[in-house]
Amino acid sequence: MNNRSFSSRLTWRIIGIVSVVFLVSFVLVGWVLQSLISDGSVRIAPWMLVGGLIAVGIIGLVVLFFVCRRVIRSMTRPVTELSVSAMNMAKGNFKAKLPEIGSKDEMRRLHDSFLYMQNSITDYIEQLKKTKSDNERMESELNVARAIQMGMLSTDFPPRIHAMLNPAREVGGDLYDFMRMGDCLHFAIGDVSGKGVPASLMMAITRATLHFMASLDLPLHASLSRINNNVAESNSHGMFVTLFVARIDLKTLRMDFCNAGHNPLVVVPPDGEPYFLKAKNNLAVGLIEDFPFEAESIDLKPGTRLIAYTDGVTEAENTALEQYGDDRLLQEVGRIDRNMDNKAAVDQIYRSVLAFANGNAQNDDITILSIMV
Repeated sequence: MNNRSFSSRLTWRIIGIVSVVFLVSFVLVGWVLQSLISDGSVRIAPWMLVGGLIAVGIIGLVVLFFVCRRVIRSMTRPVTELSVSAMNMAKGNFKAKLPEIGSKDEMRRLHDSFLYMQNSITDYIEQLKKTKSDNERMESELNVARAIQMGMLSTDFPPRIHAMLNPAREVGGDLYDFMRMGDCLHFAIGDVSGKGVPASLMMAITRATLHFMASLDLPLHASLSRINNNVAESNSHGMFVTLFVARIDLKTLRMDFCNAGHNPLVVVPPDGEPYFLKAKNNLAVGLIEDFPFEAESIDLKPGTRLIAYTDGVTEAENTALEQYGDDRLLQEVGRIDRNMDNKAAVDQIYRSVLAFANGNAQNDDITILSIMV
């Protein structure tokens, strides 16, 4: 119902009520005058009395109609103007002018409610614009940080090795590294606790330290001890890094390795089924200074493939919240062709994880590294 029909209906209702009162009064006055005439105390022709009363009644009703209509329209005009303002606000003009209300009744409170709503919406939109601008700036900065972080990782892969890293957010805490020094191939894979910017900063520190320690060609347990102390000294937020570091003598194929709380390496011998490499339990890096890390050794056969990964692979979840798991990883690695290059092997494992997740959001960084000796 629009405001004009509201004022008209209100006018007719008031006139109806007044008319009933007026007609009742008219009948009572007519009855009294009729009684007087019947008694002979008043000499007026009945038709003149009736005609006069009808004329007076009609004139009174017409005057009453226009007076009531004018008064009601004046009283309801602010409602009409407020409805127009509300319509403009609904169309997106949140600064539409509201009518001036001089009274201090319900109409004034309605005006103040509209004004409060108008100011609240305007303030919210301004805050939303500012938030959007801040988010866009932060997103741009995170994209730059992602590019810098990805640029820190080695991507010039030799024929023996290939790796991929896909963060769950713009930046992540996974890392991998490799370096060849003479007849030795150094490689490492790690996972920083947590996600996002703090994890990426810890990842950058750890990766730089790893690369430096590999260049010193120290025993693995000594290298990890130094990395551990370096991370622990700069770790004020209780973060830690799981690491698997190894060094392969490419002549003898002897691999020295040390596992600091990381997922076990998958070994694929040239003439057997893939298996998880058992390793001594060492603490993750950064938890306790001067922890005595223990390194181990294993002799590899020519044609052996090594698959290193982070828990973003085995803990990937599908829509039913089922995890990819160790068994599924071993099965997928077992399906890799023996003559497949490392890039194709990494891609096959990653596609298997994505197919298992079936569109479910990635909840952790995913890193996969493949080495053929």
